[in-house]
Amino acid sequence: MSTSETIDDLMLRWEAARHQGRDLSAAELCATAPHLTNDVHQRIRTILAMENILGITESDPLRTMIAPVDGDMEPESLPRIPGYEITRVIDQGGMGVVYEATQTELGRTVAIKMISGARLRPKIVARFRAEAEAAARLQHPNFVQVFEVGQINGRPFFSMEYVAGGSLAERLTRSPLSTHEAAELVETLATAVHAAHERGIVHRDLKPSNIILTPDGIPKIADFGLAKRLDDDSGHTHTGEILGTPSYMAPEQAEGKKDQIGPHTDVYALGAILYELLAGRPPFQGMSPLDSLRQVVGTEPTPPSQINPSLPRDLEAICLKCLEKAPNQRYVSSQALADDLHRYLSGQPVTARRIGPVQRAWKTIRRHPQAVALVVALSVLALVPVYFLVEGYRAEQQVRLQVEENQRQVRLNAEQQAPLVREILQRNCYECHGQNPKKIEKKLDILNHKTLLDAARHIVVPGDPEHSLLIQRITDGSMPPEEQEVRLPRVTEHELAILRAWIVGGAPPLPTGDHEHSVPSVVPYSESAAKVKAIFHERCYECHKFDVGKGGIRILHHRNLLNVRKVVLPGSADGSKLFQRLVTDDVDLRMPPDERLTDEDIETIRSWIEEGAPPFPKEK
Repeated sequence: MSTSETIDDLMLRWEAARHQGRDLSAAELCATAPHLTNDVHQRIRTILAMENILGITESDPLRTMIAPVDGDMEPESLPRIPGYEITRVIDQGGMGVVYEATQTELGRTVAIKMISGARLRPKIVARFRAEAEAAARLQHPNFVQVFEVGQINGRPFFSMEYVAGGSLAERLTRSPLSTHEAAELVETLATAVHAAHERGIVHRDLKPSNIILTPDGIPKIADFGLAKRLDDDSGHTHTGEILGTPSYMAPEQAEGKKDQIGPHTDVYALGAILYELLAGRPPFQGMSPLDSLRQVVGTEPTPPSQINPSLPRDLEAICLKCLEKAPNQRYVSSQALADDLHRYLSGQPVTARRIGPVQRAWKTIRRHPQAVALVVALSVLALVPVYFLVEGYRAEQQVRLQVEENQRQVRLNAEQQAPLVREILQRNCYECHGQNPKKIEKKLDILNHKTLLDAARHIVVPGDPEHSLLIQRITDGSMPPEEQEVRLPRVTEHELAILRAWIVGGAPPLPTGDHEHSVPSVVPYSESAAKVKAIFHERCYECHKFDVGKGGIRILHHRNLLNVRKVVLPGSADGSKLFQRLVTDDVDLRMPPDERLTDEDIETIRSWIEEGAPPFPKEK
């Protein structure tokens, strides 16, 4: 055991003794390792000082953060659960044990989580059941899915999807991700987290070890042990109770401010994950959990570009916006974060603004006014030259001019996109919203600019696509209605990017003109796409339609195939996971499972992918 590991072990013993009401000295702890007495004594002094700074009392829950699980427990024998054959322990944490098992009736491998026998206390049981309930409510391809919730011999358990690829934390020990891969990964996570928030659930413990990867790299969020329902006022967590992992906690979590914990808290954690992917370490990593909490509350994160100089500045700006101390200074939602990451990946202007020296200094002044006042007074006495202030002003002016130029370009781009926006809305939404003046759904004429920008309806909020109902309804599948996907195609990623760019630029007026012949279609008709759509509808739709989506694949949803599940790689049929499943001889993996597609159908699909996988057309 290394010296640092030995000290960590001694500190765990010290915390355990405190938890039992005994106050061990460094000398007592180091009786068998006296050469470590000074180091342990200094570590104890640091923790006590941080407790004093943070106002932590003898009974504070933070005291148990690094305590061992109820002493030295002997490994439990594998439990027996009817309907399952449990084979091994996968993991053991503070609240429960996770086993690998086979669900005998279906023959599928699952994971089973149970409360450890020594942890059957009412509060632990209540929190465990809350975890199972939260996870079960989230049917999403990027969450570990719950199959069954039950109880055996008084011990609650739930079975869930078995994910064999290991955690993101384990993946990062092998090699770092590229900046592009990091942005894509966090975009996917942010979209999934937003789905949880829409269902009223905040995770509160997002971190790399709770992100599980499938063998092909698809991330799935796990461990809802600390999840909070936004509509739940139960007593599982009390004001002042600190729950989570210090390096990924938002400041409001670190200070135990229960009433401030919400979706913004998960946005912060996503930013902390992104920071680690970009910089190779979390934004705050102290010598102890308390030291990390102190940094979270009172220290600005080091810009990741200082650790990784090649980091794109727009991506750094996105990351640091997530890590703002004040919740209202972060992204308004996880979806807003996902949208900005998508803009970055698409080469579009991002909404996050880079923080320069002036803004960073102002943040320091606001947090530490007395200390800064002292420094300023000393500086005045020393007659520090104003040269640096002048240079700072000039730099700020240059930044302001650049920002104004960027904003002008964004507005100009929006004006250029307006004709395309009209064509997209006309082709995808006009049938229900304007084509028949006597029957306009929800009284929304989709081509009426004044109606679109009605402030009371929030259909289009200029400059803010995340809060525009138009974008929300397109992305959630209600416009056009999902149940009409056979006849009405989904809005493509390219079309969605055009709509977002138009809104970001202020949503300028749409051109007037002939409803039928305004501009060429943004998505030209493709004969090969029409043939593939017919094949998919006939042979694969029952298992992969909008309300089933077996394996997360929605076969007629172009954006799902290319950008969400990423099972179609435009230009490369052999590199597309969907195509591989269509041609495999393995009946357990093949699509469709009952009978292989004909050689002609397979060749049609191959040609479609090699052409770039153009979008499916509207039914003629």
